[in-house]
Amino acid sequence: MMRQTSVEALAGACGTDTSQPKAHPLEIIPFFRRFRPSQFRNIIYTLIWDTGLALIFSVFALVFDPHASPLRVIWVNFVIANCIGFLIHGGFTVGNHLLGPILSRQSFAIRTLYYSVVSVLGVFAGYWLGFTLLTWREARASVFSAQGAITILLLSLMISAIIASIFFARERQAKAEAAFERERARVETAERQAQVAQFKLLEAQIEPHFLYNTLANVISLIDGHPSDAKRMVERLIEYLRRAATTTGAAEATLGRQIELLRAYLDIIVLRMGDRLSYRIDVPGELAALPLPPMLIQPVVENAIKHGLEPKIAGGTVRVQARREGATLVLEVEDNGLGFRSIRSKASTGLGLANLRERLASLYGGRARMEIEDRAPGTRVTIALPDPGST
Repeated sequence: MMRQTSVEALAGACGTDTSQPKAHPLEIIPFFRRFRPSQFRNIIYTLIWDTGLALIFSVFALVFDPHASPLRVIWVNFVIANCIGFLIHGGFTVGNHLLGPILSRQSFAIRTLYYSVVSVLGVFAGYWLGFTLLTWREARASVFSAQGAITILLLSLMISAIIASIFFARERQAKAEAAFERERARVETAERQAQVAQFKLLEAQIEPHFLYNTLANVISLIDGHPSDAKRMVERLIEYLRRAATTTGAAEATLGRQIELLRAYLDIIVLRMGDRLSYRIDVPGELAALPLPPMLIQPVVENAIKHGLEPKIAGGTVRVQARREGATLVLEVEDNGLGFRSIRSKASTGLGLANLRERLASLYGGRARMEIEDRAPGTRVTIALPDPGST
């Protein structure tokens, strides 16, 4: 009876979920959910399950018969357990291949019947095969006797019902986990859309101001300096063209943002004349890195508006990008009036505080922005995870 009980437990345990052909009952233990489902993995899981149960029932057998040879008891249970376990494993694998889509739509009762039939057939066949391998002819004959058959059938049905309940509980858990992941993805998408919408709103507030000032400068240049007015219009068209392709998506590349920044600075140079010069030092290998839009330009705008334009002699603004390990460092430095002047004036639009909030929203604690008073001038450093290192 002890040997039969161990086998009945294996009968239901080694099945596979009909709604998830690659699932395995060993996944009721959280550790075993860490590995990707596959037929090879399920074979290993079945071997582990069978061996574990064989050891458990060997302990029971030795408790009731302490004079028995431990190695002999373990070997017998191991052979019979794996014969039954792998026959049921094969039965469910074939059944899922042939009937999986149909069974997944059936009721609990129909699917429990399926588990039971496959398990019972696997138990009978496994007993017969195990006793054959062990050359136990009398025990093999008892499998098909009236008493042996009834005992195997009743215990198999009971264990199969328990295992079916485990499968359905696991299925409900898997569905709940999938629903949770879908909801989390939906929330993340909504948050990203909200961030983009907020950015677009702020961007829409800034661009008309820049556009109006530029057009006003064009008008003032038309009569006295028509060639300068023409160049300014050309650079404005170039800026708008690049802005449409760079900020039209949630993400842009560093290279495209630098091209947009260069067009913007060309317009400001035409407006300020010799009072403004700029340098951009960005290695070519960094140009293709993905980067959220409008991370650099707001800093340059602040440098010009608050540091260089109010300064009678003007000055220079320098933009630099470099890698430092797994960090992408962006720097904007000017030799204008300095950060104290910036703090003393009310800033409107997409200012540095807004930029800091965007960095926190996009990267959390993995990004930082530092503002340093250079006396003269200001240096703003943005450090964020290097998108090329992931």
